[in-house]
Amino acid sequence: MNRVGTIKIGIVGLGVGSWHLRSFLETRGAEVVALCDVDGRRLAGKGADSGVKRLYTDYGDLLADGSVDAVSVCVPNALHGPIAAAALRAGKHVLCEKPLANTLVEARKILRAAKKSRKTFMVAMKLRYLPESAYVKSLLDKGRFGFVYHGYSHYLRPFGGIPARPTFIHKRLSGGGALIDNGVHLLDLNWYLMGNPRPVSAFGTTSMRLVRVGRGFGMSAVKAKGLKCDVEDFGAGMIRFANGACAYLDNAWASFVPQEGVAHVRILGDRGGATVWPFSVTLSKGSKVADATPDLAGKKFRAPTQFEHFVDCVRRDRPPLSTVEQGVQMMQMLDGIYRSSRTGRMIRLT
Repeated sequence: MNRVGTIKIGIVGLGVGSWHLRSFLETRGAEVVALCDVDGRRLAGKGADSGVKRLYTDYGDLLADGSVDAVSVCVPNALHGPIAAAALRAGKHVLCEKPLANTLVEARKILRAAKKSRKTFMVAMKLRYLPESAYVKSLLDKGRFGFVYHGYSHYLRPFGGIPARPTFIHKRLSGGGALIDNGVHLLDLNWYLMGNPRPVSAFGTTSMRLVRVGRGFGMSAVKAKGLKCDVEDFGAGMIRFANGACAYLDNAWASFVPQEGVAHVRILGDRGGATVWPFSVTLSKGSKVADATPDLAGKKFRAPTQFEHFVDCVRRDRPPLSTVEQGVQMMQMLDGIYRSSRTGRMIRLT
């Protein structure tokens, strides 16, 4: 396998995988050599647009292609487990879209396969690769925030955010609704900027209120297609960590808020704190509090950054920023919130 030259990429699933395709085409050291999708028309179109010649409708055929070094897994959540594990068994490195799987059981299967294969495995948690995130993490690593005792993440969409596709609104395919779809991104970034402390318990609640009453423009599209939704449109929870810190999140596909873009991630330490949206850094300076927000103008997030990191990890044989072990811990936290919502109890995480 080519470990020092160009990394040959195969992409399975050309929905969100279209973004992976565009990004890898712009990534130095990567070459997309194979595509796979069950939709033959979409597959042919993406192949023609990108100039990729090896086109497969069966992921097993792509994994058998000896020219492929690494695979992007961009399929519905329920298929992450079997396809990622098969890719690892086939000797491929893997970039897997979030969440790691649709259930904690499947996530642990991926972990076992990844450990056995010894291949690079990275979970695609794109918010970790924002320049603001990288800057805050650099301060965390230098100890500038002191002990980070609290994290907070928040993302509420207005009406219209309920996706009218079975792979998002059928629990057996997705594993959940707003919490596992968007909430995972915000919680993951919050956790990352807290230093990834070990989660020990979860408490939370989920709601299908707007889904049940049929409100929201998204639900009209769901009904028009004759689909049924059995996942939450809102979720909230709190995670406690082994070091004594805690994190709170709330997330909604649809809600009575005035505008889109109400996303917020904050960390609080005993020597400073930071937020990503809006970006700000506040640090202690002697006995005073000082605004230490840098000017990151001109350094806005560029989509390929995450993909460059993956390619570099494969080439250098080094662990990625978002590891498979962390992907399992994230699934533990989400699973804990879902179980807490069902039982009304705090859930211990092991």
